[in-house]
Amino acid sequence: MTLIEKLSLQGKVALVTGGAGGIGQAIAKELLALGATVVLSDRPDVAAEATSSLDADPSKLVFNAFNVADSQAVAKGVEEIVSKHGRLDILVANAGVSYDETTLEHTDESWRRVMGVNLDGVFFCVREAGRAMAKAGGGSIVAISSICGVTAVRPEVHIGYDVSKAGVAHMCRNLAVEWAKRNIRVNAVSPAYAETPMLQAVGEENPAVMKQWLEDMPIGRLMKPSEVASAVAFLASDAASGISGHNLLVDGAYSVS
Repeated sequence: MTLIEKLSLQGKVALVTGGAGGIGQAIAKELLALGATVVLSDRPDVAAEATSSLDADPSKLVFNAFNVADSQAVAKGVEEIVSKHGRLDILVANAGVSYDETTLEHTDESWRRVMGVNLDGVFFCVREAGRAMAKAGGGSIVAISSICGVTAVRPEVHIGYDVSKAGVAHMCRNLAVEWAKRNIRVNAVSPAYAETPMLQAVGEENPAVMKQWLEDMPIGRLMKPSEVASAVAFLASDAASGISGHNLLVDGAYSVS
């Protein structure tokens, strides 16, 4: 097979959590372009906007709202996907939240919320997708970690987010080994600061923070969501059939500067 043929996702069914966000939307768009049927998951109130903005064939793009921090909701959501589409080939665990709080001010509530979505939520989604994939004979899982889980960042402070993202990457390493013989590949993608509405809003409110980010990025700009999406699509495809347990940094050399 050629590389182009290996990159094709025709006939594959993919679940993207956090599918209404900037990176989630970019990932969904890329997977759709490669031929996959994409199930977006996010809050119910963003369903219409998330699907209409992608302007995709309704038979290829559907919305299934469930709370990733609720293990029973995740199990039900994955069961519905398999029941409707007959399979689940790809999971992109992208849903995440963050709180900017110094460690001395970090409340129990915000810590549990971050861990509940970013770490528990990824685990619940990975576990249920893994169960479906094991029955079907294989699949590909890509979890969105962060450069914050690889190196200490600045000037922002969000210890809960950083620790949760480090946990996501290590979860992928462990599962890659555990599930290798089941033909389930598990990888992480760690973006640096990306050009999303949420990050741009932070920059508008705190120009000094944005200035620091740009100065610290060797390429002199934020990452584009499409650049993150391309990495995810590659790892999800058969073009990456020999890659598992890897944390792919999409960071414009941030981590090595």
